Amino acid sequence: MPQNDGNDRQMRAAYPAEPQRPVAYRARQDAYSGSGPAYGEGEINPGWAAGGAPRRQRHTAFWALVAFSCFSLLCLMGYFISSLYQAYRPFRQKAAIVGQNTFAQGVLVDNVHIGGMSRAQAAEALKSSAAAGGGLWLTVQVDGQTWVITPDELPLERNIQSVLDTAYAVGRQGSVETIASSVTPFEYRYAYLYHTVTAPVNLYTDVTYSGEKLWELVRVIENRVNREAVDAQVATFDFSTRAFTFTQDQQGARLDAEALYRSIAAELDRKNYTGTVTASTQPIMPKVTKAELMSSFSLISTYTTQTTSDANRNNNISLAAAAVNGTAVMPGETFSFNRATGQRTLEKGYLPAAAIAGGATVDEVGGGVCQVSSTLFNAAAMADMTILARSPHTWPSNYVEKGRDATVNWPNLDFSFRNDKAAPIFIVAWYRQRQCTVEIYGAALGPGVSIDLTTQLTAVYDPPAEPIYENNPLLEPGSTQEKKKARTGYVVETYKIYRQNGAETRREWLCTSNYPMIQQVIEYN
Repeated sequence: MPQNDGNDRQMRAAYPAEPQRPVAYRARQDAYSGSGPAYGEGEINPGWAAGGAPRRQRHTAFWALVAFSCFSLLCLMGYFISSLYQAYRPFRQKAAIVGQNTFAQGVLVDNVHIGGMSRAQAAEALKSSAAAGGGLWLTVQVDGQTWVITPDELPLERNIQSVLDTAYAVGRQGSVETIASSVTPFEYRYAYLYHTVTAPVNLYTDVTYSGEKLWELVRVIENRVNREAVDAQVATFDFSTRAFTFTQDQQGARLDAEALYRSIAAELDRKNYTGTVTASTQPIMPKVTKAELMSSFSLISTYTTQTTSDANRNNNISLAAAAVNGTAVMPGETFSFNRATGQRTLEKGYLPAAAIAGGATVDEVGGGVCQVSSTLFNAAAMADMTILARSPHTWPSNYVEKGRDATVNWPNLDFSFRNDKAAPIFIVAWYRQRQCTVEIYGAALGPGVSIDLTTQLTAVYDPPAEPIYENNPLLEPGSTQEKKKARTGYVVETYKIYRQNGAETRREWLCTSNYPMIQQVIEYN
């Protein structure tokens, strides 16, 4: 026993960390190993019995107390946490509602309810709405013609994002009133979220468009409907029958482009993108109608002069009258006698006849055509044409009064006039039975209006009584001949007299004719 006891001490000294075991358990171990009393004998090792069991029991009780205390504390904490969780459940529900990343119920933008939507959903809903301009189909009607304005012609832009920022702030911010009250910003926001359900908030976007682009569209419409009035005109004139035909007049139209622009802009500003804008043009009446031409186009003036029995001269007069006949002088155009007849030549059928040259009478090809130009001068003046070029003869003619003749000579001396009227004139001229006649047809000068010509002699110059003698060696010796006749000189003023139903209303100076005095010239040898 003592030996074994020593061994035990040695083992305990070598493994001090070995856990203490109950005495009974130790006895069973000894018996099993054969180093102690037999199992069941009840012998106890003196070293274990001396004090090991009480220490182990105190140690076990301590840890049991610790474990119980921890468990109790955990239960108490769980109960406390559970109580807190139950107490703050309404707050958490409010926080979940306030913390939603969606728009408050009852918030509308352009009458589109976006409550419960995210920003992306709300933006898409607004873009597809009519207010976005995607539904732009504005009809414009002018005088029965129709145009439709779509986003392709007029793109619309809208401040959706800035309005959504404002809409998102609804229910997410307090107010000045909450600062002085006991209501916290959190409670205010929560209450306002429910307030918008019964008192909706409707916000509106601003739609913008290019005024310059809208003006371009209005100009397109204006160019389509605007049209100038078309005056009736003379279509044809039959010189043989003196009959006219006329074109049809057409009424014009003028659109008030500024008024149309304002009407379209007003509809767009009211967000009426599918409405109809109507407008009418102002009629523009033609200045000359077909009915007016039919009643007014007729003979304006006519003048006739008597010819002589000289066959060659009458031939030349007939050819010149035929060259002038059938001439139309349009508004603003100038008539030239030399241009109308051209050079009077033998190839054209003109013959030598008496003409004035160098103050004496000589035969030249085309002699006598001045009677046609003089007859035309009188007719043109009485038709109120503007006389541009006209010259009197060297001495007065016997077929017209002084101051009413118009001499011509190719190519430097011409008779011409301009048609300053709004309508064309037509010249009918002919020679027949020793008479030269010129008629001018066109628009009447006015109801009952006519023009006459009158002359006034203002000066007379008598030639000297004594002739001038000139030697001519080609004459027979001792013979004489008259080279120039003595002719009296005259100054004559010609006037146009305007009459209304035969009564003179005014007179207008037309021209001054200077016929120089010619002293008699006699040749001798």
